[in-house]
Amino acid sequence: MGGHVDFRLLGEVEMRSAGRLLDVGTPRQQVVLAALLVDARRPITIEALVDRVWGHAPPANPRPVLYAHLSRIRGLLRQAAAPGDRTPARIERRHAGYVLDIDPELVDLHRFRRLVERSDDRQRDDEARAAALAEALELWRGEPLAGLSGEWAARVRASWHQRRSDAAVRWAQAELRLGRPTAVVSAVPDLTAEYPLAEPLEYVLIQALHAAGRGAEALDRYGAVRRRLAEELGAGPGKELQTLYRTVLIGDPPPSGEAEPAPRAVRPRPSPHRTAPPPPPAADSTATPPPPEAPAAPVGTPTAPTDTPSSRKRARTPHRRALLAVLAAVLLPAAAASAHVLGRDTCDRHTADSTPPTSVDRARELFAAAEAFDQEDRPQEARAAVADAVRLWSDLIALAPDRNAPSLAPAVLRALARAGVDFSVPRPALLSWLGNPVHTPYPAISQAILLQGWRFTAPVFLDAVVWNYEHTPDLPSPRTLADVHTDVLRAAVLENTRTRHGTQVTEFDRLLKP
Repeated sequence: MGGHVDFRLLGEVEMRSAGRLLDVGTPRQQVVLAALLVDARRPITIEALVDRVWGHAPPANPRPVLYAHLSRIRGLLRQAAAPGDRTPARIERRHAGYVLDIDPELVDLHRFRRLVERSDDRQRDDEARAAALAEALELWRGEPLAGLSGEWAARVRASWHQRRSDAAVRWAQAELRLGRPTAVVSAVPDLTAEYPLAEPLEYVLIQALHAAGRGAEALDRYGAVRRRLAEELGAGPGKELQTLYRTVLIGDPPPSGEAEPAPRAVRPRPSPHRTAPPPPPAADSTATPPPPEAPAAPVGTPTAPTDTPSSRKRARTPHRRALLAVLAAVLLPAAAASAHVLGRDTCDRHTADSTPPTSVDRARELFAAAEAFDQEDRPQEARAAVADAVRLWSDLIALAPDRNAPSLAPAVLRALARAGVDFSVPRPALLSWLGNPVHTPYPAISQAILLQGWRFTAPVFLDAVVWNYEHTPDLPSPRTLADVHTDVLRAAVLENTRTRHGTQVTEFDRLLKP
């Protein structure tokens, strides 16, 4: 650059002449130099320079100190000039303030800006855009203005970190449009480690994993992002990331390289205006459909799940119709296209199987991992794996309940048993109820128990707990995790314990293993 001189701000403040690193002085002098370089060829008032260098705590008489720093920087610039060449940069005093007269191309920060702006040119193709952005990102050597303190340095640092993150996302989008997801998968994880709360970076990484055929890793990545955002910000992923997650779940082709907003598929909630279709087939050939609502029984007595007209109305949601419409728009054209070859029955089965086996298999793997951790006496890892499995299970049955709930019911039942949850009805019936989230509260209540991480000291009967919960006055039967009231669930467990074991325990925590 210029043949001889190079100024660097994207990392430690450096000045090189013909490849030779020069001494840029004390941190305070480096701030003065950086303040001039950031606004190269633009005048900066004395007051602005003083504020950038000292902030709210300047010396009693800052101007002489500032003049001394400027004088030493002038000497440094003269030193950088090659013999016989004119000084590559000079500080001039003008009416509006001080100006560092320098070719911006000599400063890495301005080269970064120029390369990113070049990628904005719509006349360039994606190959040229990706190359310009890659060159810009390679200019980074570390924390901008590394080692310099003060509010101004912190603001510059934050601003350029944001620009870097944005440039990385745009580079990844261009690479994805070019059909090169592996490049994104290789480069972006390092950036997400630096910017752990940058959802656009996570979006393009999950998108690239999905495009590379690594759907299980994409689901894992989303789960890790969801936990991180909850822990750090107390919030969940944005709607764009949620929409991409559902794309991976249902096996749609990856979206284009642009992370565009998409409608949010809202988790079902009770509606008084819908009635449910007939229940799906039981998970076991010997299971029977849930019987009609039984008459009142003593608290703690297990009964079959409720399936009355009123409960069916509670089971459906105003948003399920929109969700199913989205699924139908994706799946029905493919089914119709193959109908003339496969026949109508095969086509119907293809349409019903809307979720790819990889998503369901991944949920099974997580449940199996939790079981292995339990056998190795690693309770923390087991609870984390169960939590991930339950969240994935919840999302899967929200998308395709008739298929995904029955297939995951056995794994759920084993997870409940390890938590100390037992049952007093035939196993086939319980599997049938766990596989029927539209008509019964069993899946929702089971999700709540497992996500809480409870481990009971004495057996807690799931069917009795569900009965107690459902017979709480003025409380609708839950069909999703969001519908479950934890305080009511605790009371239902306590009541079951008193009825089944004759205990007088009144504090829920006394039922749990330490």
